[in-house]
Amino acid sequence: ANTKKEVIDFITPLMKKLRLQESILVVAAGNKGLDNDSVVNDLFVHFTNLQFVENNRSFIMDNIIEVATVDNMGQLARFSNFGKTKVMLAAPGRGVNSCSSLPNQFKTKSGTSFSAPQVAATLAMMFVHFPFDSYSQIIDRLRLSVDLLPSLESTTISGGRLNINRALGGKFVL
Repeated sequence: ANTKKEVIDFITPLMKKLRLQESILVVAAGNKGLDNDSVVNDLFVHFTNLQFVENNRSFIMDNIIEVATVDNMGQLARFSNFGKTKVMLAAPGRGVNSCSSLPNQFKTKSGTSFSAPQVAATLAMMFVHFPFDSYSQIIDRLRLSVDLLPSLESTTISGGRLNINRALGGKFVL
């Protein structure tokens, strides 16, 4: 088994490359109900806002978006990790119909791993609709386009849930 240090040593060059290419990395916040602002053993918490120097320029890993989960009532799911300074926003991820290992059957599943892909897909569409925006402008658009929810006000950076239509400039009727 790899130690945390070995994993960090392996992934650090990859994370730096993503940042230098101005790519955005979307990660699930986690499913332990923990505050990621105080979690020190989570791998991606290690990289969020990490600073490094490359070619005599300083860079901050400000391209990582951690995503929490809300239920269909807009409440932070009890299992979802959160963090006022680390977790950008929440997206639906509780009670999701998902494929089963049995043919032609579905299971209901929950987790931040179901929320993060919705944010990643939204970001991909945003890059198409706003082709001249930088990665940081896209992140700001995403952060400012959420549905503000009281349950997320003190548990996420944005205080809200993903709103795909608003993130795309309100150009689509859903």
